[in-house]
Amino acid sequence: MRYYSFKKIYLKIVILFFLFITLHYFGWLNPVENKLRNFFLWAISPINKQSFQNNQSTDVLTNALGQIDILNAKNKTLEKENFDLRSQLNFKAKNKFDLLGAEVIAKNIEAIDQVIILNRGVADGVKIDQPIIYGDGILIGKIIKVENNISFARLLNDNQSKIAATVTNSNHSLGVVEGGYGLSIKMNFIPRNENVAIGDQIITSGIELSIPNGLVIGKVAAIENESYQPFQQAVITPAVEYQKVNLVSIITN
Repeated sequence: MRYYSFKKIYLKIVILFFLFITLHYFGWLNPVENKLRNFFLWAISPINKQSFQNNQSTDVLTNALGQIDILNAKNKTLEKENFDLRSQLNFKAKNKFDLLGAEVIAKNIEAIDQVIILNRGVADGVKIDQPIIYGDGILIGKIIKVENNISFARLLNDNQSKIAATVTNSNHSLGVVEGGYGLSIKMNFIPRNENVAIGDQIITSGIELSIPNGLVIGKVAAIENESYQPFQQAVITPAVEYQKVNLVSIITN
């Protein structure tokens, strides 16, 4: 009996299902379906409205946070530029050099040629071999090419860069600071019998006519002193990261 009762129920469900499909196919259920659809839309409209308001609030908050990030970035940029300018003014106040402020407008990103382009040129009195400094007297390179309104400066870590320098040790050891394809800076030709220690500061020696004495280059990070070599070498940590420099000064006298 239970089997036949279940079979009848199953048959009724199948018949109702096909009846519903038939009525829907011929459109006889459209009035009922429209009423059900309108009721459903009416029921969920408050939810949609609240969701839309939440999305609007989220968009406003996201835009506000984005504007804050932009303002923070601009503020940090201005703070850095202000620090750079104050450092340059401090250097100028302590020395008798004629300084010409310049902005880095382009950088060579290739590892071999470490060159920056400045927005100063012949019209501003810029000449080849004039030193480029950052902040309070940090030497970063010198001018190698000049056009009317722009100039090109080779950084100290360029492979063709060579600067006469001295170590601020008891021997005032002399040598030549040379770049290594943008990867390193070394001071070569230091006499082997002179004591050079990690942390010693490297400055310009003033031997070159266009480069004044006492400009900061960096500090000794490591020493290479092999018995079979006539000279020792010092690996230098630059006083500033050259690729992060945007404002510089050119010593014009």
